[in-house]
Amino acid sequence: MKRVGSLVWALVFVIGFLATAYGASVKIGYVDVQRVLAESKRGQEAKKKIEARGAELNQEFQRRQREVQSLKEDLERKGTLLNEEARKEKEREYQRKVKELERFVRDSREELRQMEREMTAKILKEVEKVIEELGKKEGYTLILEKQRSFILYAPEEIDLTEKVIKALDAEK
Repeated sequence: MKRVGSLVWALVFVIGFLATAYGASVKIGYVDVQRVLAESKRGQEAKKKIEARGAELNQEFQRRQREVQSLKEDLERKGTLLNEEARKEKEREYQRKVKELERFVRDSREELRQMEREMTAKILKEVEKVIEELGKKEGYTLILEKQRSFILYAPEEIDLTEKVIKALDAEK
């Protein structure tokens, strides 16, 4: 990680050196993409969709969990009254339902992760386009991503995050 940070700063230094060597001014900015994802309308809409799907899956989980609990209680109450074959059948049914519930939980988690990845990727493509347009329009030499560029300090004046959020929200 330290190497990547050093590489970024070396790149910034080289660009600055080349720009001054050719008499051009260097204009650098940065964007906090995580903040764009959290605060933009698209990011908030995506979060709501993921949360809504999570709530649906949670309701289904609770329904299945009640079913498993009911089978367990039934087996505990009536297990001693059943003949051995019937008791074993009930136990097999209970074990099958427990495994189905575990599989449902794994599948649900994966579905939500996949949904989040897809929505984030889509928004990030739009963010990249907005940043590129902003960079060209306002004459930036370099626009960095705050988290990945290991920016330890930068003045607020070169933070373009708010501009990117506004431009992204303006598109539709």
